[in-house]
Formats: sequence, C-alpha cells, structure tokens
Amino acid sequence: MTTVNVASVAHGAAEVAGPGGEADVAVVGAGLAGLNCGRELVARGLVPVVLEASDGVGGRVRSDRLDGFVLDRGFQVYLTAYPEGRRALDLAALDLRRFRPGAMTWHGGRRWTVSDPFRRPQDLPATLGAPVGSLADKARLGLLHQRIAR
Repeated sequence: MTTVNVASVAHGAAEVAGPGGEADVAVVGAGLAGLNCGRELVARGLVPVVLEASDGVGGRVRSDRLDGFVLDRGFQVYLTAYPEGRRALDLAALDLRRFRPGAMTWHGGRRWTVSDPFRRPQDLPATLGAPVGSLADKARLGLLHQRIAR
C-alpha cells in the first residue's frame, strides 16, 4: 500500500499525515477523486492521509516511463464534463485533443484497425478484416446498434 503525501496537490499545506502521523481523515484511492478530496480536506484545515493499493498514484489515468517510452495504461478516455475534473484540473493546460473512435491492435506481426463503422464508415473493411472478434460477433454488434438506434 502506498501512502500519498497530498501537500504537493494541496498548494502549500503545512501538515500532512505520513507514516506514524495522525490524520483526521483517511481517503481510500489516489485517483483523481481521491487526490482532489485530499486537497479539499487540507484546504478546510483537516489532515488527510490518502491510501493507495497500487504502487503509484493516478487511478485509471496513469503513465509509466520504461526504456525511454511513455506507456499509458488504464482509462484513456477523459470526459471533459466530469464535474470533479472541471473543479480540480486546468483543462486548457492539459491541451486535450479529440481522437478517432476505435483502436489499433497488434496481432500476427502487423497492425490492425478496429473502429466504429457507424461513425467512421471508411473503416468498415479494415474492421471486418481485423482478427479481433469473429465475423459473427461483429454482425451481432451491428444488429445491436440498429436495435438501440431506433
């Protein structure tokens, strides 16, 4: 378990519980909500300790550096309407960008595109030919989309 010092996100907090320290509140999870909760508690004069089960902070949005590469893992789609994010983040500074729906996968020594053909019809041939899911699975998804769209 990791104990997170929230002073860096609390803008100059004077006291933050650490190993052996006393805390007023325990916050479970060091994702966006947990870190922001710790920051808010410090701003209100409380001493939080943020506990995280993994080896680092970030929750579902996290990047690791390995051999000069940045590896993003976990939740990669950010909804800008997320209320906690609007309160806690400087969205303009993040320079968020839209991306095409779908994914690129690596299988059998080559890259394959799998996309939503209802939003990007031009990707239909590549998606149908990709070795991700069976052709029957893809047909079922198409039928489900038609049923939901009604």
